[in-house]
Amino acid sequence: MEMKMKIHLWFRVTSIIVFLQIALGGLLTFSFITPLPHIIVGFAVLAFAIVTLVVAQTLKPPFRPLQGLSVGLVLLIIVQIILGFTTLSTGNLVIAWVHLLVAMGIYGMVIAGTFMSMRLDYRSREQSVPSVGPQA
Repeated sequence: MEMKMKIHLWFRVTSIIVFLQIALGGLLTFSFITPLPHIIVGFAVLAFAIVTLVVAQTLKPPFRPLQGLSVGLVLLIIVQIILGFTTLSTGNLVIAWVHLLVAMGIYGMVIAGTFMSMRLDYRSREQSVPSVGPQA
């Protein structure tokens, strides 16, 4: 159960950092900040997603939907970083829009992972509570 609680916390923190990253992207788009904070937080998102991936892969018993989601999340974040640097170097608006759409996908994935891990944690606690009725 300890590992399941950790996965819930890792997904929750990662979702908060992803939300912050999207906000920084908006500030960058409208020239309120330089690219550096967005780049730094982007790599922080990747680091948290990698730790979340490792924790999800080591769940006992394995929970395949969460494991698959965590792999997809890391891969999509790597694509996102490539798109971000391409947008920064070229200024191409089509790539910038794809970058935004991928960001929404990443946010959806971390929110889904957060709720899946919350449900996993709830179900594991529900199963670990001893029954109160007479034992047959």
